[in-house]
Formats: sequence, C-alpha cells, structure tokens
Amino acid sequence: MHQRLCALAIAVVFAAVPAGCASQQAVTALPAVGEPDGQIFAALDIGLRAEAADDGAALLAAASLLEASGARPGDGETDLAARWYDRAAELGESVPPSRGRIAGPAYRNGVVGAGETALLRDSFHSGRAARVSLQARGAGTLRLAIRRNDGEPVCEAVVSTAPVSCQWVPVWSEPFTIEVVNLTGAQIPYYLITN
Repeated sequence: MHQRLCALAIAVVFAAVPAGCASQQAVTALPAVGEPDGQIFAALDIGLRAEAADDGAALLAAASLLEASGARPGDGETDLAARWYDRAAELGESVPPSRGRIAGPAYRNGVVGAGETALLRDSFHSGRAARVSLQARGAGTLRLAIRRNDGEPVCEAVVSTAPVSCQWVPVWSEPFTIEVVNLTGAQIPYYLITN
C-alpha cells in the first residue's frame, strides 16, 4: 500500500519523490476532493494531464479550480494556473465567465459502477458560458452527456484518458441534467467540475 501511495503521489502531483516515500516512514492517503487540500490535488491532477494532452478546455477548468482554491506557487515555483491559462489561449480557448453555475463553481469526486449512470442536476445562468468538465480517475471509458430540462441533448463527449469539457450558453436560467455513464465492466472513479 505504501508503495502504491508513493507512486500515485509521484505520478499525480510531484516531480520528485516525497521525503516519506524515499524511506519507510508512514504516509497518509491523498485527501478526497471534498477535503481542504483535495481541491488543490484535483486541480493539479487535471491540469497536468490536460497539459500533456494539449486539452485547452480542461486546462481552463484546472486553472480556474486551482485559482479558486486560493493556493499560490511556493517560492521559485511556476504559477501553474497562469501557465495553464496561457496554454489554453494558445490552443484557441478563451476564458469563459467564472460563474455559469447559479450556485457558483463546484466539483465532485464520484464513482460510477460498471454499466451504470450517475445522474446529477445543476442550474446555470442564461446568457453566460456554462461548462462541465469530467475526468476519469481509473482505466475505462465514461460518457458525459448534458440535457436540458425538457430532455433535449446539449452536449455529449467520451472520456477515456484525457479530461473533456462540455461548454454552452443557456438561453434560459434553468436546471440541466448531467449524466456520467460508465461504458465499461468495472467501476470508475471520476472528477466532475462545473463552473
């Protein structure tokens, strides 16, 4: 377990081996997204993966999440949020309004079973860019689908290794259904971010 946590910490967040992983000192598991540091870990994970995949929409989502967490780079460290905003712009993405979701930006750390669908409802402002981003945290394929209150589809995307985003401008302030569908035979944990 110790080696698995160290490998996860190295792969997801750190460029070098954390001190606790170099020796046999006890380490704690990475916090869940809902915990104080979890938002930062999620932003770093999404951003670094999006950067490797040149996914501009996911870079915007990660930069926004990291910025909203209040975390700032340590002395001598690169400001990843600024770098990701710049790279997203180079990839043709523009920064949408920071608040499309009526209740404000949010993130979820969920799990969807094999062949199952997680259904969520969220309301977005009319006339403002709404964005929902999804990242699978395990092997497998997910489908993200956004539907209007009347069931009409707004956006659909398939997620495997790189995060994906659905972005639209609602005509009315209304609730939308967000579907996270597991297309594989094993449960898949995921991150879902709404702006």
